[in-house]
Amino acid sequence: MEYPLLATDLDGTLLNSQKEIDIETVQAIDEYRKRGGRVVICSGRSPLSTKWIARTIGLKGEPIIAYNGAILLDENGEVSEQSVFQHEPLVNFWEICEAEGIYAHFYEGDTLLVPNINKWNENWIENNIPALEKSGAKLDHCVSVRQKCQVKVIDNFYGYFKEHQPKITKIAVFDDGDKLNDFTMRISEQIEDMEISSSFDFVNLEITPGGVTKASALMKLTEQLEIPIAKTAAIGDNFNDSLMLSVAGLGIAMGNAPDKVKQLANQVTGNNNEAGVAQAIRRYLLD
Repeated sequence: MEYPLLATDLDGTLLNSQKEIDIETVQAIDEYRKRGGRVVICSGRSPLSTKWIARTIGLKGEPIIAYNGAILLDENGEVSEQSVFQHEPLVNFWEICEAEGIYAHFYEGDTLLVPNINKWNENWIENNIPALEKSGAKLDHCVSVRQKCQVKVIDNFYGYFKEHQPKITKIAVFDDGDKLNDFTMRISEQIEDMEISSSFDFVNLEITPGGVTKASALMKLTEQLEIPIAKTAAIGDNFNDSLMLSVAGLGIAMGNAPDKVKQLANQVTGNNNEAGVAQAIRRYLLD
């Protein structure tokens, strides 16, 4: 098998716009694995979310990359490696957010730390653990997994950072206006040890500790699995996937990816609403 490892993003890639995984895609993954291939989820989602999705589609026993590379889960779903922000950059970051009137929330394990409840976090638990009814998940199991998530309102982030020394692995930033491009430049100039990636047109930012990306985590994982990165395929749809697509032996962009991401890939497949992952597996990995 030319590419015995496939790293796949979730949102906009494995998940369609209804946050479900097409049966055709599940079948293609099963076929690939039966032939000896391994499939690793590589996502900005939380450890619990990635495990929930992986196990729903039969990927139990495979390692997982969560929070854009900040957390690696082993074959048993346990944290094997974790990268966290240092205290000073967190405080400096929050000061800039307050000065600029920018909303940000922080991920501590499977808990979301927020300054207040608003449209960017009020449905986080349901979005973090999607129902996956059409993908074969059972409702009672979904409910039990959602109970392990928590949204926690922090009135004073300065005090919380100082007193609790939280292990923050990822930050997300949102804004309704057009501030995020300039905000990104300011963070890059004033704060070290932060890795910033964006979604379409700077609608939101995803921030991990310096040097932590999906690409760096995938390279680390391939070493552990003793599979050369040149024999690894990766598929994704967004800017936080771009480095991963570049370092993999075969980088595949989804049809719904921005043109800049497609240009970094070796191949382009269908979009996430037409089982683009299944198309890619059958076209490039099973032939």
